[in-house]
Amino acid sequence: MKAAVFHGPRDIRFENVPRPELNDGEALMRVRACGICGSDLHTYREGLFLQLGLPIEQGRILGHEYSGEIVEIKGDVPSLRLGGRYTTVSMGGNAEFLRITPFIASRMLPIPDDISFEEAATTEPLATSLHAVNLADPKDEQTLVIMGAGIIGLGILQGIKARSGARTIVVDLSPRRLALATQLGADLTIDASREDAVALLRKLHGTTDLSLLDSAESGIDTVFDCAGATAHYKGTTVLEQALSLVRQNGKVIVVAVFERKVEVDLNVIVRKGVQLLGSWAWTPPEFAQALDLISSGKIDRKPLITHRFSLEQASQAYETQMQANEAIKVVLTP
Repeated sequence: MKAAVFHGPRDIRFENVPRPELNDGEALMRVRACGICGSDLHTYREGLFLQLGLPIEQGRILGHEYSGEIVEIKGDVPSLRLGGRYTTVSMGGNAEFLRITPFIASRMLPIPDDISFEEAATTEPLATSLHAVNLADPKDEQTLVIMGAGIIGLGILQGIKARSGARTIVVDLSPRRLALATQLGADLTIDASREDAVALLRKLHGTTDLSLLDSAESGIDTVFDCAGATAHYKGTTVLEQALSLVRQNGKVIVVAVFERKVEVDLNVIVRKGVQLLGSWAWTPPEFAQALDLISSGKIDRKPLITHRFSLEQASQAYETQMQANEAIKVVLTP
């Protein structure tokens, strides 16, 4: 079968590999769409998070946000039907076929007929965004800042708008991503390549210095760090910026992953009573909620899919996903 095989940093090759063989109680999925995730990029760029790739004889097959149809069932798999369209999460989606074990089968969701395979493949990143939104628990009167307008940050924006009237501000370096944030309902966008985002937000929402004279209501209610820190970035991290912006007793929710260790002033967290929350992945109910929001039309994922590539073009696809000014979600269509 066709597959895109990861051999090392910046080295993904289109190859033919053995088609999966099924055991009793397993199914074979024909992958129709698989998105390139931020964690895939960390693997592709730096060789990190190798456990997220499916090991084969030589190399690994990346990709875990996918959708497809069941083309073969061996034995009894009561939760699946032949020809059924499903989405789920597991390793090895950058391939023509995937072996669906009983555990994976138990977590598969059927795709409504009016939802494309590509849209369904964005269910997993949306669920990740919804998990962060649920941790924030936004209220109508609050102001929330999203720092980083990639697929996760924009999904957070969509999730907030789907459940509240909270004011949303999106910060990024890409005019294209900020334009899409405006299209999706952001109340304000800030191009951090052109102006000092922290200074502007302080001007708009008050100081959050560590003075006893500060108002407990000044600053931002919740800041989402959807940027993290790359291995070679040396400047002030988004996490540090977020901690400086959030109001007393506010929340900083870290959704991004980090390619290196970072230092923060813990006195800021203590003095301001910041709730610093890590947000990793999602719960099964949130995964189902994500698909429901897409199928109901409350969240439209089509504008976020900016590029499509075949498996033969996998190397180009990964290089494109690395171009933040150009790409939001790159999808492989095996």
